[in-house]
Amino acid sequence: MKRTTTARRTASKSTRTLRKPAKTRNATAAIRQTGNAWAQHWNAGRLDDLVAAYAPDAVYLPPHHGAVHGRDAIREYLRGPLSHGVGNLAFDVTYIRQDAKLAWDVGTYRMTVPLADGRKKEDHGKYLTIWKRTGRKWLITADAWSSDLPPSN
Repeated sequence: MKRTTTARRTASKSTRTLRKPAKTRNATAAIRQTGNAWAQHWNAGRLDDLVAAYAPDAVYLPPHHGAVHGRDAIREYLRGPLSHGVGNLAFDVTYIRQDAKLAWDVGTYRMTVPLADGRKKEDHGKYLTIWKRTGRKWLITADAWSSDLPPSN
């Protein structure tokens, strides 16, 4: 009798293990969708839609700038680049990984940055975004960008 119980427990455990990759795919799909929407909101200048992707206690780590803590401070920081016409943002996701209620998204980005003389240059670099699951939603908890371009004076 005990062997049957053990066999059922083992089978049940295996079934749970087989279901885990589906959860990972769901996190990956949700994060890709939110990341694509984030780029669309950026390019359309929709600040409130951008900021809605962040957790209230998120930290934003832009290139050549100090850390920006909290959703409200992130909103104020992002207002600057959006008002200067930084646009044409596109992401290339290298990978997304998940461990329980945390996930991370690594890749590269490119965008155009207006210059003082009216010309534009392409900015490109790397990013790391850390997401946390809050209920059924994935929110950005840390967002780090690293430009390949030198800081401008």
